[in-house]
Amino acid sequence: MKASYIKNSLLRSINFMNDNLSAFVKHPGVDFTRNRKCPFQLLILSILSMETHSLNREIRRSFQAFDLPVPSKSAFIQQRNKLNDKVFPNLFTSLNDTFSFRKTYRGYHLLAVDGSDINIPPLKEDSDTFVASNTPDVGYYQMHLNALYDVLEERYAGILVQPRAQIDEREAFISLLHDNPVKGKRIYLADRGYFSFNVLAHLLKSEHFFVLRINSPDARSSFLKRFSLPAEGEFDTLLDFNITRSKKSCYSAHPDRFLYIRPDRTFDFIPVGDHSSLYPINVRILRIRLKDGSYEYLLTNLSATSFSPDVLKHLYQLRWGIETSFRFLKYNIALNNFHSIRRDFIIQEMFARVILYNLTMLLVHSVSPPHKECKYQYKVSVSDAITTCRDFLINRVKNAEIKDLLLHYLTAVRPGRSFPRKPRSKRFVPLTNRA
Repeated sequence: MKASYIKNSLLRSINFMNDNLSAFVKHPGVDFTRNRKCPFQLLILSILSMETHSLNREIRRSFQAFDLPVPSKSAFIQQRNKLNDKVFPNLFTSLNDTFSFRKTYRGYHLLAVDGSDINIPPLKEDSDTFVASNTPDVGYYQMHLNALYDVLEERYAGILVQPRAQIDEREAFISLLHDNPVKGKRIYLADRGYFSFNVLAHLLKSEHFFVLRINSPDARSSFLKRFSLPAEGEFDTLLDFNITRSKKSCYSAHPDRFLYIRPDRTFDFIPVGDHSSLYPINVRILRIRLKDGSYEYLLTNLSATSFSPDVLKHLYQLRWGIETSFRFLKYNIALNNFHSIRRDFIIQEMFARVILYNLTMLLVHSVSPPHKECKYQYKVSVSDAITTCRDFLINRVKNAEIKDLLLHYLTAVRPGRSFPRKPRSKRFVPLTNRA
């Protein structure tokens, strides 16, 4: 697959939207009907290629690359305001439909689900994104990006943005599960924050597979307390129980066979007030030992004959790819740097950053670094490829140059490396602090 084909596919999607503007503007028949300095196609490319600079500098960089008159910041914002909320989600979906997800592990697509908080500029009247801090009358503003990520293709298959004050990662998981564009057999990989019995039931109902990390029996809310599990070492055993909304004595007398769901808890498969229905759950539970001697608990419906504990441990480790992608999104693609305080514009830019990441990974996988007999093998540097992709979108890099540029910046592959996390609070980047 050539880089020129990837770019032309993006341009075809943008041109399709331009030819069907009524579906993508706020005022059909009015918006983008007159000739302006900022046409629809170039507006989209400009937003996709934005970096961390001031808006005036971003506009100048994009339009001068096409040898076109540079519109004012006001004109650019007015044009941008005409776009409805379907433009960038449609572009995201269109590219995923064009470049299908093909890589598999033993015939299964590996899809990681995770989320990340995104700090955004403050807007006092916006209570949906406001998060109170420990200091009285002080807080910050965030949106939460929920993502479905193909760890083999290294691309996002789905995203869902939620205001931080209204976050519901489990409902986001269910939404991403049912709107998934990846065809074929799938294994979903998720951390503890995305587990619930409602999520588990949806996964089982979908007839796909999963490897979920869950809380240990020592955790206050862990449902594993009710089961007689080995006290020490690793194990791999089956859990077979039923979910109910009834408190009948015949159920409560067998806590390892019947699990009660309170009326205030969401469980889509047994309505509140239904005291007769049972929902069967049959899964494997594993306790695996990590390199540092600690243990983690994994829940799966993959068969023990085909997927041993070591294989499941490896699959869950592959989930780390989505964490790495968030790092690239925030610090190389500039997901922490927005060019407006308007929430609709911020969501536009969030989708645009994810689209740029997907385009970059398509370009990265379009070339193959030469194999050399040396200590390490090498791969295309993603951080440098992001810069190359931005320039490629606005014709600062030509088709004939793209392959050599990608292969010029390589980085060594060092498997097995790990570093302790260093949690640090991150603030939004002020709009006035731009070059």
